[in-house]
Amino acid sequence: MKSFLLIFTVFFVLNTNAQYDIEDIKNDTSVTDPKINWFNLKQHIYVGGEIGLSFSNGSSYINLAPIIGYDITERFSAGASIMYQLWRFKNQYTTYNHTTFGAGVFARLRPVDPLILQLEFDLYNTVNYADLSFDRVNVPALMAGFGYANSVGDGAYYQIMILYDFINNPNMPLPPILFAPLHLKLGFIWHLG
Repeated sequence: MKSFLLIFTVFFVLNTNAQYDIEDIKNDTSVTDPKINWFNLKQHIYVGGEIGLSFSNGSSYINLAPIIGYDITERFSAGASIMYQLWRFKNQYTTYNHTTFGAGVFARLRPVDPLILQLEFDLYNTVNYADLSFDRVNVPALMAGFGYANSVGDGAYYQIMILYDFINNPNMPLPPILFAPLHLKLGFIWHLG
C-alpha cells in the first residue's frame, strides 16, 4: 500500500508539472510596468550641503554637511543630512583637535519663492565643551527657522537660513550668531531632474 501511494504521488506531481507550457509564456504579449519609475523619482530628488571654513592664527575650523532631499509636493520636501566638523587650535604648548560627527532629518516648506521654512532634528557626537573634560557626548538639536533661496542656474540655488535651537545644549558644536540658540547655515542645492 505504501509503494502504491508513493507511485501515485510521483505520477500526480509529474502530471501537474507537465501542464506548464513554455510556448504559452514565450507568446505572452502582456506588458508589465516597472515597479519604480527612475526618471520620475530623479525629478524629485535634490542634493547639496554646507561647507564652512575658517582659518586664523593658531586655529582652523572645517565643517562639511552634505544633504539629500525629496520633493514630496511642489512646495514641501523632506530629507536627511550628515555632518563632519574639525576644530583645531594651538597654544604655545600643544595643539588640540576636536572632531564632531552628526546626522539629522529635516522638513522644508517653501510657502512663496524665495522663502524657506525649515524644521530639523540633529544628533551630534562631540567633545564635552561644558566642563572641558574632553569626553565624548551626544548632543541633540531641535532647530526651526527661515531662510532665503535664490537660483544660480538650471536646477541649482544657494540658501541662507537662520535657525533657532530649542534645546540649546551647552555642547552644541555649531557656532552661534549673535547669541547662543541662533545658528546660521549657508549652502547650495542641486535638483537632479
